[in-house]
Amino acid sequence: MPVHQWFVFDIGNTVIKLAYERVLQKICAASTLGRDELMEVLEGGGGYRDLERGQVSFIEFFEFLREHGGYRSNLANLRTIWTDFFDGPIDGMEDVLFRVRRSYRVAFASNSNEVHAELIPKQFAPLFRSDDRFIFSHVHKCAKPDRLFFDRTVKILGTLPKHIVFVDDLAENVASARDVGMNAYQFRDSITLIEELERDGLL
Repeated sequence: MPVHQWFVFDIGNTVIKLAYERVLQKICAASTLGRDELMEVLEGGGGYRDLERGQVSFIEFFEFLREHGGYRSNLANLRTIWTDFFDGPIDGMEDVLFRVRRSYRVAFASNSNEVHAELIPKQFAPLFRSDDRFIFSHVHKCAKPDRLFFDRTVKILGTLPKHIVFVDDLAENVASARDVGMNAYQFRDSITLIEELERDGLL
């Protein structure tokens, strides 16, 4: 049996492009706060970090924005904005996934929330296979780069860290994955990732 059995990919800006600024602008347009003020609110307690950790529901997040972010629209509008978070697959990622699936099982580990976790597998269905695993942070009440998230990932996949190759665009997440014993790569672009995986004998 090969040493590595699983490839685990981050989703946002690794597999699918994020449109964070577009979402932020749309929320600002319905808010009394400017961009920088709104960013401070979103990063604080009750904001989207807590949403990702499953500490608040999307409805509670909406109420939080109404109270602290000057958000003047309704829940349906916020949900519509929140579903416009993605700009399609990262260039070349379909080829990466095709090649990886020849030899490994595939999972996707994402700091996510109840709205995106429902949306992503449907909106981007061609990227995924029926036996892929999804590990969404809000479900497990922890998020990257916390060690607990990576410990949960190992347990969910039913393997050992050394059997997992992890790919993420953020250096702090890659460092945490390595700390638990995974073989981790920081994603820059698909061509570079393929070159690194070929260099290390994984493709």
